[in-house]
Amino acid sequence: MTVTSLIGFALVCVVLLVVLKKYASHFSVLSEVAVIIVLILSVLPEIKNLLSVCNDIYNMSSIESDIFKTMLKAFAILTIGNIASDICRDNGENAIAGVLDVAVKVLAVFSVMPIFTTVLVTAFTLLEQ
Repeated sequence: MTVTSLIGFALVCVVLLVVLKKYASHFSVLSEVAVIIVLILSVLPEIKNLLSVCNDIYNMSSIESDIFKTMLKAFAILTIGNIASDICRDNGENAIAGVLDVAVKVLAVFSVMPIFTTVLVTAFTLLEQ
């Protein structure tokens, strides 16, 4: 799917979702999630290509496997959390969205804690010498 068709599809869906929310609000959240799934599935081949390029970069570099996987995991946590938070905000649940934002950030920080610990241990070891 090209960028213009993706944007066009998203804008048409937004208009339809606004109308649906006005007349059948109980279906609007489910419809919004369905549109998000369709958009994600439409860019899935590009995501696959991006991961392939990242894998090639990883194979050419001296980055350890665990560090690379941890960085991708943190990126995925933040991206999925941001989408979920936006869905909550769109449906008027600002308090839930705020708590979800904080929770996702905590989980992302927790997931990169092994990298942070390794950096600190290395820094302290270098400072002691």
